[in-house]
Amino acid sequence: MDYLRTLDEMISHLPQCVIVRARQEILFANKMAAQTFGFATPRDMTAWSDVSALLGNWEPAADSEGRRLAYFTTAQGDLFMADIIERALDFRGQPAVQITFIGPDLKADRLRDERLLIERYGLALRQSGVGIWDHDRHADKHYFSPTCREILGIQADDKRGYLNLFEDLIYPDDRQMVRAACGRAFSERATYHAQFRILRGGGDVRWISASGNSLHDRDGLVTRLAGVMIDITEHKQRERELHEARKTALAGLEAKSRFVSGLSHEFRTPIHALMALPRLMRQQAIRPELADLVEASELAGEHLLALVDSALDLSGIESGSIEIHTGPFALADSCQRVCEAMRPRLRTGQMDIELVIDPMARANFLGDEKQFSRTLLAMLRHAITRSGPGVMRLKLSAGENGHGVLIILEDVGAPYASIDARILFEPFSSIQTPDNPIRQSNGIDLPLARKLARAMGGDVTIATRGAQSGSLQFYLPLERVAGDLDGQIELVEQTRPLHILVVEDNLVNQRIIAVILEQLGHACVIVPDGVMCLEAITKARFDLILMDLHMPNLNGYDTTRRIRALESELVEQDFRPMPIIALTADARPETRLAAMDAGMTGFLNKPISIPELYEALAPIAANLPDEEADVRAND
Repeated sequence: MDYLRTLDEMISHLPQCVIVRARQEILFANKMAAQTFGFATPRDMTAWSDVSALLGNWEPAADSEGRRLAYFTTAQGDLFMADIIERALDFRGQPAVQITFIGPDLKADRLRDERLLIERYGLALRQSGVGIWDHDRHADKHYFSPTCREILGIQADDKRGYLNLFEDLIYPDDRQMVRAACGRAFSERATYHAQFRILRGGGDVRWISASGNSLHDRDGLVTRLAGVMIDITEHKQRERELHEARKTALAGLEAKSRFVSGLSHEFRTPIHALMALPRLMRQQAIRPELADLVEASELAGEHLLALVDSALDLSGIESGSIEIHTGPFALADSCQRVCEAMRPRLRTGQMDIELVIDPMARANFLGDEKQFSRTLLAMLRHAITRSGPGVMRLKLSAGENGHGVLIILEDVGAPYASIDARILFEPFSSIQTPDNPIRQSNGIDLPLARKLARAMGGDVTIATRGAQSGSLQFYLPLERVAGDLDGQIELVEQTRPLHILVVEDNLVNQRIIAVILEQLGHACVIVPDGVMCLEAITKARFDLILMDLHMPNLNGYDTTRRIRALESELVEQDFRPMPIIALTADARPETRLAAMDAGMTGFLNKPISIPELYEALAPIAANLPDEEADVRAND
C-alpha cells in the first residue's frame, strides 16, 4: 500500500509521539512513540503482540476526531497519563486506519503533579506516624501502608486474611468491641472509630486508634472500609499518669480535709467552754478588776474560733466542698452586723471603723449572705492584724444598673506597696516590710477572703495608697432585687417553754447548754449517750432533742435512726415526729448532709450561738399543740 508507506515516511520524523493502528494491530510507530513506550526501535513496537495492554481499548470520538486524556502502559508495565488526539482514515468507505497523536510531553505535567502530591502525602504520613489501611470486604483483600505495618508489627509478606490478621493481633479483651465497630460501619454505613490494644511479638502491648469511612456501590451496599491508624501508646501512658496524679492529689486533699475537720472538731469542744463561760460570768456580779480579764478571755476564744473556722473554710474550698446558696438579703445591714461584731477587737487595738454606705447599696441583693459575711469578716480580721491605732473606712457602693457591689476597706495601715501581692494571698506566707525587718506570718484571713469571693464569682484585690497605707477591695456580681426584705422574713415569737432532751457526753458542754436553755425559759434533761437517750424517751415526753453526733456507746446518727424506726411503728392519727436538732463541733457540709440523711430535722454548730439556738427553737415552740402546751404548763 503506497499510501501507508507515504504515511510512514511522514510520521517517522515528527517530534510528537504518533501511532498508526488498524483495530488491535500497530501498523506504524515513529521513534518518539517507541521511546515513549519503552521499545528500542519502532519495529519492536509494531511486533508487540499485546497491543490492548499498551494502548487500552478506547474508541474514537463521535466526530472521528477529539482531544482527551487517556491512560497507557509501557512495555515495562508502568502506567502513565497523557493528552491524545485521534483521527480515523477511511479506506474504501470503511474506518480502516486510526492515527493517534500523543502529546510530546509523555510525562504529562498532570502526572508529575499527581506523583509529586502523592510523594508529599506519603512523606507527611510517614513523619506523623499515620498508617493507611484499606479493607475490600467483597474481595476479602486488605492493604496496609508501610507505616501501618510498622505500627502493627507485621511483615510485608504476611498473607493472612484481614479478619485472621486482626484476630491474631488485637488484645483478646478488645476483640468484641472492634468487631462491633466494624459491623456498625458495614451495616449502617457509619464512620468507623475504635481505640484498642494489640499484642505484638515479645508480649509488647500497644494502644491503637483507628478511624475510617465506608465506601459503597450503586446499590448502597458497603463494599470497602478504608481509613488511618496511629499508635497512641504514649498518649495512653500520659493519660494514666495524669489519672494517677489526680487520684493521688484528691486523696491528699481528702486526707487534709479529714485532718483539718478532725482537728477542728477537737478544738471546738474546749473552745465552746472557753467562749461560753466568760459570757455567763459577765452576767453575774464579778469584781471590776476581773471584768477586763473575762473580756480578754472571751476575745481570745473568739480569735481562736475564727482561726479554726478559717482553716476549716480554706480546707473546704480547696477540696471543692463549699456550697453557695443564693437568696435575698439586705447588704447594708449585713455590713453593719459584721462591723459591730468586730468592734470589741477593734477597741482592744485602739482602732475604729467608719461605715460609709452609698444610697444605691441600701437595697436587697441576691447572693449568699453567709459567705458574704464570712468574706468581709476575714478581710476585717486581716486589716486589724496588719494595722495600728486609727480609723479605717469601709465604703459600700453598688452599680447604678443594679448589678455588682464593691466594698472598699480604706486606710489599712499595711505597706502593701513594698510587698508582692502574690505572697499576701498565700496562706501563712512569711512577709517582711521596710519598717519591720522581722519576718511575720501573713496568716490565713486574706487568702480565705479571696477564695470565698472567687467561689461567689467575685474577687478580693489590693490597692496601695502611698508607702504606709493601702486598701482592700471586695467585688461581687450581685443583682439588686425589688421589694422590702423585711416583708419576706417573719420572726416567730416564742411564748411557750419547751421540754428538751439534751444528748451530750462532754460535762462542760452539758453545764453550758443547761444554763443557756434555762435563760431561754426551757427545761431540759441531759443524758451522756444514745443508749440512755433511747431509754429516756420511753419514760418521759419531750418536745425536741438536741443531739450530739460523736458519743460513746451509740452515736447521734444511729440513735436518730433508731428513734425514727420506733416512730414508724406508731399508728396514732395525730402523731408528730420528734424534732431532732444536731448539735456538733463538726461543721463540714458533708456532716450536715449525713445528719439529715439519718433523720435529723435541724443542725447547729458548736460553740452554741444563742441567737441561732433561739431561732431554731422558736418555730417548734410556736407550733406546739395546745394540749401539749397545757401539759407543759402543769409539769
